[in-house]
Amino acid sequence: MTTAQAGTGSRRLDAVVWISGTLAAGSALLSVAHLGVQIPVLSVLGPGGDRAVIPAAIAFAIAAVLQGVTSLGVARRRAWGWPLGVLIAALMLVGAAMPFRGLVSAIGIALAGAELALLLSGAVRREMLRAES
Repeated sequence: MTTAQAGTGSRRLDAVVWISGTLAAGSALLSVAHLGVQIPVLSVLGPGGDRAVIPAAIAFAIAAVLQGVTSLGVARRRAWGWPLGVLIAALMLVGAAMPFRGLVSAIGIALAGAELALLLSGAVRREMLRAES
């Protein structure tokens, strides 16, 4: 691997860290909003008022934790961060698309799609999988 390839992989890994961190924070906010808590702007776009939707709140809380762990694993260049990241990004991509709920879903699809595309790029995969070898 050339120095330029290593630099590209490192920048892409940094992007994955930021995207997964953003998805973790967004999922945490959506979890709270689905508990019926009013969050300015998000409550207008998202769950719909002060009605609690407990299953969705739990799902978003789990997504927040898993994206946080992914962000940490990728930031620390742990080999397990790659398969976890691919799995979680794919699940979030499907979860945001079905059922599609407008702007919030579109943002989730864009972020999860970008995270998945970066993780599946050759430079990122090589750098992550050689991280602990």
